[in-house]
Amino acid sequence: MPNILTDLGEAPRKELHIFYVLDTSGSMEGSKIASVNRAMEECTEALRTLAKNNGDAKLKIAVLEFNSGCRWVTNNGPENMDDFEWEDLQAGGVTDIGSALEELDEKLSRHHFLESMTGALMPVIIVMTDGYATDSYDESLLKIRENRWFKHSTKIGFVIGDDADENMITSIVGNSEAVIKTSDLDLFKRLMKFITVTSSVLVSKLTTDNKDDNGSTVVKNAMIEFDLDNNDTDAQTYDEEQDLEQNSDEVNDIENEPEEDDDDWDDLAW
Repeated sequence: MPNILTDLGEAPRKELHIFYVLDTSGSMEGSKIASVNRAMEECTEALRTLAKNNGDAKLKIAVLEFNSGCRWVTNNGPENMDDFEWEDLQAGGVTDIGSALEELDEKLSRHHFLESMTGALMPVIIVMTDGYATDSYDESLLKIRENRWFKHSTKIGFVIGDDADENMITSIVGNSEAVIKTSDLDLFKRLMKFITVTSSVLVSKLTTDNKDDNGSTVVKNAMIEFDLDNNDTDAQTYDEEQDLEQNSDEVNDIENEPEEDDDDWDDLAW
């Protein structure tokens, strides 16, 4: 007798894209870039395992490095975890975060990286730096904030060392409680892996009733998991001039938003 469940095959899953925006400028040379490479190896392996056991979403990874300009490591768009192999990055150049934001804004669209036949969940975006911007990023930041894929994404920021512009990272992720600062490179690697897995699991299970899925919640979970407090990570306390709505609250409001002339958003599948 035919088995209808077997015959129909695997139920289609929405895609969850995990974006890494990584500083590979000259100041990252040495132990910092080595730690990033090892952290990304571990994150890749963890995501590959998670992808095999995740019935809620199909995981894809995209990596954008920025230095003197920016470059997609995943140059053909987000890759399936089974297809992705981490290749070590090299440090050099300046810190063109504005260029990275501009490129990310362009690709956060169903006409580019978020095109999917089964629909796409709000992405996870992890941003890391150890320095200050060497280009003007104000216009790029204002523009990407108008991108609703970015606005409703789960964003987490990492600040490595004592010489980074914490305010810059907070202005990008939109919440000081979603930023981790640490000079401990071994701790950074462990936190990067934990943040990657935790945010991916939470977003995979996101529903419009879920009010807990946002960057600050993920960071708080990390603090508890590693028995840390703000002094351990030097978590910064900068607040934006205008507070952004929490990601989970925004998700609840999406269906009630007035229609806009935006074909990139109208066909979003939840």
